[in-house]
Amino acid sequence: MNVRLDETLRAPAFTPAGDKRAVYETYGTSFLTYLARRAAKTQILVPLATLLARGRPGGPETAAALACLAYYAAAASTTYGTGYRQPSFVNEEEAHERDRETGVDITAINLGKGREIAAEIRALIPRIGMYTSRERVLGTTIGLRGLGMPAPSTFTFAVSSEGRRAGLVEWSASARGTIVTELAPLLNRSRIRAYGGLDLSGSDGSRGSATLTRDGACEIRIVDANGNAIHLKAPLK
Repeated sequence: MNVRLDETLRAPAFTPAGDKRAVYETYGTSFLTYLARRAAKTQILVPLATLLARGRPGGPETAAALACLAYYAAAASTTYGTGYRQPSFVNEEEAHERDRETGVDITAINLGKGREIAAEIRALIPRIGMYTSRERVLGTTIGLRGLGMPAPSTFTFAVSSEGRRAGLVEWSASARGTIVTELAPLLNRSRIRAYGGLDLSGSDGSRGSATLTRDGACEIRIVDANGNAIHLKAPLK
């Protein structure tokens, strides 16, 4: 096995990060708006325009594109920082948010029935493709480290017809797993964080995994169809 890429990012590929990001995502929002704001990190997906380009020197880097999607899926499904205010569970069907960095419109759609908490999040990245995720919250668990909300989730991305006209190859990928959002008690406040894992697959035959930790680290390992390995470590806060 050849290692094609072994990289460690020193800072998140989106801003703001840490507590500033937590304020934006959690304070004074409905649950659907929270999900849409949490996904407003589409700056991470912008490199797909280069990685999937037909004319890229050396050819398209589809395995690296899978790592890009995995990092975005991890970031879009988590919040790290002080838990300022729990989002309100109001009766709404959709919520919309514009990513402040990229201008991408994000839509969160309520899929829950009765007391079920489930949603779909969509984001069309211009001249690249469509991101879609679905998650269902199983309930609340109580542990020594805090309150947890496990959510089995599926994240997908597919190059759009507009992306193909812009010179991108036809490509799709998915990430599937369970992410646990956790509220940890601290003196006079609480801290929101997450952990979990995702199984990764790309239409090019690449396969891998992504692991999220409570301290805000994401580690991604991928092996492409030729047996070459990609390893990426990136912060989420």
